[in-house]
Amino acid sequence: MSTDYIIAVRIDLGLGAGYHAAVDGTDRLIPDLLRAYGLDFKLEEYRLIQAWPDIVGPQIAAHTLPAEVRAKTLWVVVDSSPWLHELTLLKPVLIDKLARWGGRALIHDVRFRIGDVPRVERPRPSEAPPTALNPTDAALLEDVLAPLSDPDLKASVRRLFARTLSRNA
Repeated sequence: MSTDYIIAVRIDLGLGAGYHAAVDGTDRLIPDLLRAYGLDFKLEEYRLIQAWPDIVGPQIAAHTLPAEVRAKTLWVVVDSSPWLHELTLLKPVLIDKLARWGGRALIHDVRFRIGDVPRVERPRPSEAPPTALNPTDAALLEDVLAPLSDPDLKASVRRLFARTLSRNA
């Protein structure tokens, strides 16, 4: 791409006839084009929505989905009424976090509404290797498991018992 073409594009956009590509370089072309078309704020809004889990943390992000930004108001979908109430109380803190993230007041208000939030698969904690039970604990465990007929429930109780013993050891 020649510098004459870049200068012509900038003149056609009304960005200034005095621009010299050799001085400013082409690294400013994209930001200037975004600003000329009013898309610089849209790009920041998109980045904010993508960074939502990092801004609010994993617990809040698991129950929310930032839907859109309209008139400097971020609309957030929340999966339940208790979370909506909690986030309404945390609204000033969230607005402050959003301002600190962007370095400027990109968002002036946050509004919440109930809706469907896709579940994010959380990584399961790795299973600890089974610990060997002493004979007394093994007998106690078998006594506890004897009345249970469901094999899945028995396996869960056995894992819980082993995990509890390994933490107390």
